Amino acid sequence: MGRRPVEVTPVGEDLQVITALWLESRMDEGMRRDICERTIADGRLAKALRRPGVTAFVARFEGTPVGYAITTENPFGLSPTPEVAVEQLFVCAEARRHGVAKALLTAVLGAAERAGCDTVVSNVPTASREANRFFARLGFGSAVTRRVVPTGVLRRRLTPETADTGIELSRRRRNLKQRAFEPSRSA
Repeated sequence: MGRRPVEVTPVGEDLQVITALWLESRMDEGMRRDICERTIADGRLAKALRRPGVTAFVARFEGTPVGYAITTENPFGLSPTPEVAVEQLFVCAEARRHGVAKALLTAVLGAAERAGCDTVVSNVPTASREANRFFARLGFGSAVTRRVVPTGVLRRRLTPETADTGIELSRRRRNLKQRAFEPSRSA
């Protein structure tokens, strides 16, 4: 007996179904619920999904939404040929190993081919062993290591002479702590 079919459709104007899945995916990654809900409430997620070149697909297994994929077209604009990047791919834990991710990637592949893209790229978290294995089995190869840094950290590293050095900052903190715990001398 074969697997039951997974239905994949593009997300239209009704973003409610993908919003619930996105919330689940972020919490699955360890984000706090209140932060995720704030992103949804202030419209940042909806705005991101409506950007030009962004496409979202939702997968349904037995009629229930169980996963999504979000893609962007030619994300960096530097490739000599058009490409589609899988920015996010998520399948609910209870629906994994039922062909949901493959069905989502099949939809992504179809959209890429219709758009004339020669390449599909995926941003896979380095620490996600299962995701890396999954994409490798499908023929995805490692092309680049993407490193990220908060802007404040980068600023301190690029211009240490304008930022407080670690030693100076430690001295100031120590002095402030000592002053806070010293008894008042006005007596």
